[in-house]
Amino acid sequence: MIEATAKFVLDGAQGRLLSGTESDSFRGISIDSRTLDSQSVFICIRGERMDGHDFLEDVYRKEPAGIVLSDPGKIPADWKSSERQTPFVVQVEDTLKALQDLAQFHRNRMPARVVAVTGTNGKSTTKEMIAALAQTQFRTHKNKGNFNNHIGVPLTLFGLTPEHETAILEMGMSDAGEIRRLAEIARPDIGVITNISQAHMERLKTVRDVQAAKGELFEALGPEQTAVVNADDPLILEIAQTLRARKITFGIHNQADVKADSIQKKNGKGFDVQISLFDKKLSLPLSMPGRFNVYNALAAVAAGHSLGVPAENMAQGLSNVSRLEQRGRVSQVAGMTLINDAYNANPQSMQAALEMLTDYPADGNKFAVLGEMLELGNLSASAHVQLGEQVAQKSIDGLVAVGTYAPQMVEAAIRSGINPALAVAVSSHEEAIETLSRLAKKGDCFLFKGSRGARMEIVFEGFASCKGEG
Repeated sequence: MIEATAKFVLDGAQGRLLSGTESDSFRGISIDSRTLDSQSVFICIRGERMDGHDFLEDVYRKEPAGIVLSDPGKIPADWKSSERQTPFVVQVEDTLKALQDLAQFHRNRMPARVVAVTGTNGKSTTKEMIAALAQTQFRTHKNKGNFNNHIGVPLTLFGLTPEHETAILEMGMSDAGEIRRLAEIARPDIGVITNISQAHMERLKTVRDVQAAKGELFEALGPEQTAVVNADDPLILEIAQTLRARKITFGIHNQADVKADSIQKKNGKGFDVQISLFDKKLSLPLSMPGRFNVYNALAAVAAGHSLGVPAENMAQGLSNVSRLEQRGRVSQVAGMTLINDAYNANPQSMQAALEMLTDYPADGNKFAVLGEMLELGNLSASAHVQLGEQVAQKSIDGLVAVGTYAPQMVEAAIRSGINPALAVAVSSHEEAIETLSRLAKKGDCFLFKGSRGARMEIVFEGFASCKGEG
């Protein structure tokens, strides 16, 4: 965790000291008054829904070491008359920029090599895999949860200490320029783009726009850095043609430095993967369902190799990876299999999830329980029709679709051959839970997936709860 003085804040954020001294010390940086402690600096971030300045009364009661703000007029009047020691206060023009600049300033002081991971799908799992590999050899730091945006990445960087040798950072985005800014802050030594496909189409109108936005990570890499390139993704290969950085490629179908030579299913619940790592042959047992996780593992091996993780550590490292919440987590309830992949969704990740459900062993019916894919703009209607068709084309028996585009999904699935008795469109989570409770029987397998805003974990939890009680 970051330990510094007020002078660090003044220099890093180009601020003005309103109270306290440059030698005042602190440990940790916070933007949440609820978790603030007396050693930390509180930064008053202004967001779309909340303004940190509005919580200064609560902040003062926590007696923090320091405060960074942009509006000194928000300082409570009774601070000056209080007999308690007041925190040092630094004024900046823009508190969000100050947070990011301080993170960049701190990162530049730390010796850790940074791996940055972005892509349309698989970012979080790939980040976890790379971190697991790195931890076999190095003292490693990584994002927690979904701390992958313009606030989460800076907060993650504040956790770096001189003892850390590597930092594995997931980088998310919803618009052009965001990855570029995160790369400026984190200064990655290794950049990984997992894949590129349709997502965030309300702001990024075409897949080419997505390609350019994700490609900002590779653009940030210089000749001394390394780009981890998906050799099976033509959009990534196109970006890689003009790279200044060194390249290491991974893939299944095309020639690559890290290549899957053989992929054998393990009872539908994972894979035994034989790979070539340059001139070495490795066997990687992968306990995660979903063929897309083979790509994530190959990307992780490529990044791990670039860090200097020995080849003999690869299998051990990947065996230590645990499933993230709502990302393909499998549970057994009342003799049924429930796959919770509800964290997020777009057309490519939906297709991958349907393939995972198809491969998963089940004695009874297989149901896709699908919410909407958001942020697709003009592609929304056609994408959901295509999704319904894909459900019917797989070895999937039933579909419960939730939300605005549920009727289009179900109609397309029925036209494509799914059993109409097992295809139901509903408008609410509650209706979905009731429908599943009516259709479900022992031996069935259910996949739950949708965009973050669709909140399909509510359906998963409600269904699991009612069947568990039953």
